[in-house]
Formats: sequence, structure tokens, C-alpha cells
Amino acid sequence: MEFYEAIRKRRTIREFLEKDVDPEIIKRILEAGNQAPTWNHNRNWSYIILRTDEEKEYAFEYAKKFADKFDSEKYLNAPRPYPTTPAQKMYGYAVPKQFTMLKDAPWVVIPVFKCKELDGTYVSRLNPFSTIWCVIENILLAAAAEGLGCSMRIPLNEEHDIVKAKLKVPPTYMIPVFIGIGYADPNEIELEQNAADLDKQMHYGRWK
Repeated sequence: MEFYEAIRKRRTIREFLEKDVDPEIIKRILEAGNQAPTWNHNRNWSYIILRTDEEKEYAFEYAKKFADKFDSEKYLNAPRPYPTTPAQKMYGYAVPKQFTMLKDAPWVVIPVFKCKELDGTYVSRLNPFSTIWCVIENILLAAAAEGLGCSMRIPLNEEHDIVKAKLKVPPTYMIPVFIGIGYADPNEIELEQNAADLDKQMHYGRWK
């Protein structure tokens, strides 16, 4: 797939076909992740792979509880002084799928990166975090180029430490995201999203 086509086709998938993915394809995708730039040149990250329902149910118990208690109808139909926004519609659609979009994916990849804690005192101190997100973007685009889709959940609050402990991740590493990979269900609905206006985003020389 041509590069810009992969960028255009990449989107978050929350419903997958019951079709497995060749392990060699997953390896190619992770090799693409390994080609990402790294601030310390050591590539201090690894990947935890989940394949079975039991592994996913064990790891994502928090996500399941979070999704199960969310009342989408109540949220979307709550009185508002303005029309429901695309972001709110997406939230109402996505939250109930926060567990199934991982469990139903034939592969779940959890990148972990070496960092005891995040320190945002200066932007440069977030270099380990910035690096792993370069890895993640490579994975997402490589999956799109392979004709696959990805779901993506960023762990909430204490969820990070819960999953980290369950999966026995070393204390010097952190988890940025859980990524489900598989063949997208072509019948999944696509909700409207706000489009960026590049001309308004570009500032030459200075902001104004």
C-alpha cells in the first residue's frame, strides 16, 4: 500500500472479523515499530503479546468494568444547551467497546518502555514517552499498510499499575497503550469526525 494511502486509511477499529492474522505479519508490523526514532539510541522498549481470551480477560478486567458500567443511551441523550458534538457521539459509541475491541482482536500488542515515572517539568524530560509514541504510530501505519485495523486504549489512572502488576512488567517500565490488531469488520459504522483546516493551523515566522 502506498504510504499516503496508509495514512488516509488508518483509523481506530473497534469491531473485528473472526479471522486470525499470520504471525509473520505481526512481526513485520513490530519491526516497523522498531524503526522509529529513539532519543537515547538504545530502543528501550519491548512488546507483550496477548493471544487467548483468558489472557485478555485477565489483563483487561478494569477496562471491562469501565465499559460495562457506562450508559451510552443516558450519556448521548443527556440534556445539553447545544447539539451533541461529534466528539461526544464518538465517546458514547467507543466507551462501551473498550473491552471487546481488545478481547475480539486476534492479537493484542502492549508496548512497554523504560521509564520509572513521567516527568513533565520540561518537555525534553518526556523524551522516553515521545519515543514510544513514535513506535506506536509506526505500528498503526504498518498495520494499515498490511490491510489490518487497530484498536487502541490508553490505560486510565490506576489501570496502568493494575495491568502492569498482572503482566509482571518490570518496575522500571511503563505501559503507554493497549493495541488490538486484526481484520476490521467492514460493517462497523464510521462516525463523523472534525476535520482539521491546515491553512488555519499553519503559522509562518510566529503565531501571529
